[in-house]
Amino acid sequence: MDMRKLTNAMNLAQRSGNASEPLSLTELPPSILDALIPGYSLISRYVHAFTGIDISFFVSIGLVSFAAIKGGQFLYGKACRAFRYLFFSSVFIKQQDDLFDMTLDWMAKTKILASDRRATAKTQRGPKAQNEFEATEANALSEDGYFDFQKWSARVPPRYEPYYGRHFIWHNRRLFIFRRSKHSRLGQEGSALGKLEEEDMIQIDCIGRSIEPIKEMLAVAKMWSLNRLRGTTTIRHPLPKERQRFGGLWSKVSVRPSRPMQTVILDHTQKDMIVNDMNEYLHPASPQWYATRGLPYRRGYLFHGPPGTGKTSLSFALAGIFGLEIYVIGLQEPSLTEGDLMALFNSLPRRCVVLLEDVDAAEAAKSRKMEGGGAGEVRNGKGKQGRGGKGGKQNGKQNGKPNGVAKEEGDADQDEKEKGKDEEFTLKDLAKELKSLNKQTPNEDGNQRGGGGGGGQGGPGGQGPNRPSSGSGISLSGLLNAIDGVASHEGRVLIMTTNHPEQLDAALVRPGRVDRKIEFAYAMNEQVRELFVRMYSGVEPEQITNGSLEKKITNGAAVGHLDDKIANGTTANSKPRSAKAVLEQLAEDFASHIPDATYTPAEIQNHLMRYKDEPRTAVEKVDDWIREQTEEKAKQEPGLAEEGDASDSD
Repeated sequence: MDMRKLTNAMNLAQRSGNASEPLSLTELPPSILDALIPGYSLISRYVHAFTGIDISFFVSIGLVSFAAIKGGQFLYGKACRAFRYLFFSSVFIKQQDDLFDMTLDWMAKTKILASDRRATAKTQRGPKAQNEFEATEANALSEDGYFDFQKWSARVPPRYEPYYGRHFIWHNRRLFIFRRSKHSRLGQEGSALGKLEEEDMIQIDCIGRSIEPIKEMLAVAKMWSLNRLRGTTTIRHPLPKERQRFGGLWSKVSVRPSRPMQTVILDHTQKDMIVNDMNEYLHPASPQWYATRGLPYRRGYLFHGPPGTGKTSLSFALAGIFGLEIYVIGLQEPSLTEGDLMALFNSLPRRCVVLLEDVDAAEAAKSRKMEGGGAGEVRNGKGKQGRGGKGGKQNGKQNGKPNGVAKEEGDADQDEKEKGKDEEFTLKDLAKELKSLNKQTPNEDGNQRGGGGGGGQGGPGGQGPNRPSSGSGISLSGLLNAIDGVASHEGRVLIMTTNHPEQLDAALVRPGRVDRKIEFAYAMNEQVRELFVRMYSGVEPEQITNGSLEKKITNGAAVGHLDDKIANGTTANSKPRSAKAVLEQLAEDFASHIPDATYTPAEIQNHLMRYKDEPRTAVEKVDDWIREQTEEKAKQEPGLAEEGDASDSD
């Protein structure tokens, strides 16, 4: 609209008419209508010529009504904003904050959806999915007895949330106004021409000049939400860099049931020690104790041992005991820089578990003193030096003897003795030998064989662990500064896991950064029994005392290594034994067939998982499983036999 044209038209109409008569709002002059509606004169002439009706009256009424409505809306908005500013208090919650989901769930469950007629229905997916609807035989199994995911998912109810707009709720005899709205923000391009993205926002208003009532209501919502998560463990990972500027640095990726400590297969003394140590550290009086003595309030643990021995499981169990969230950081991420790592540590809450898994895989954490050459040390009948070194030829001729005695040429008597010893090998001895050989990882083999002739991986010309990774942006000093630098965060529990503690730099694991070192070894006899009892503690008693194995015995069939009276649950002159006693005896028998320090708890558990409801069958098949494991581990060492033959021919 041209305001100058409108002003000139109004002045012209005022001069041409009677100055003593005001302008009529129901019949505006044609000059003003032409200024407000371009082409009005032409349109009015055509309408008057064809219909004989003067439309100036109707147009004038329409313009005046439109102006009145717009003016009223403007004044109403101003008045409402002024009224809210003077008499209302407000709290805003952004979508990326954890409090957003807590408040939304609490409102949906207890306040709004109980009486409101508007709601948003969503399919339950991801970490926000509720576990209230569990699968049963009636809603998840097909007619053939197989699990039918489509049948089960069809019965899972949607997740309902308050719809956008304004909702009135009552809480503690107060009126609150709940608003959910969308707001636009710049996308990852980060410029004025960047992509606009929408995010949700919650606004809560209450009458009064204090936000204390809103704080109390949000405290109730938070407590309600955390109580629902009791018995679960939350896992968080770093957000992608393009999203970190909008919603912090961490995202919730999973909420899983907490792992009971009794499910972790570890020496009871070690478990009690670490639980008591962490409990003492997390005690409310501990921060003051550390502060008065000038000590940084931090705690670090190093879990080391072969893969599958329970390092990560213990981390989750500890977090579940103390109700802590787990923040997982992958040091192997190529795009992770020292600045990103420092920002991630500084954004941690005061009480949490920071988990650095497989820290030995990060180049920044490896020892700076690791050399490629070996010293010719013999390990498990295999020389450490390469073929070009002195030790490779001398010590390599072990011919697979478990005791490490070299074979002397021309000694026939010695050959006969060695042959007799080979025939006396048992399955346990072979399993132990393969286990000891399996400890030498490719990295270790490269370090051991590289020092002889300079051609190994660990030698000067190879790719030893001292070589920094081209994709890694973190140095050792950057990692140490993030863990316990001057500006590092306090109050967290740092847990590092590694399969090779000897490869870690001494500065990373020194006292003060690592306060406790927990070694995870291969399963011993007692741990195997404990694992067996735990796996079958929920099995029906009749499956233990009257299983299929018992039927085989009563029919006169032999049952390998199990005693008949144990399988039948009876002794010669006694009453039938309880299911617990039979289970313990089965566990004892099962453990007696597993050689000590040979298999990890994960490997043994994998065998037991094949027979989840058949403890007797698991005991029956243990020898077959050991044979399978022996053959599989033999296949994982394809170069051992060839290397031994080459050494003998030298």
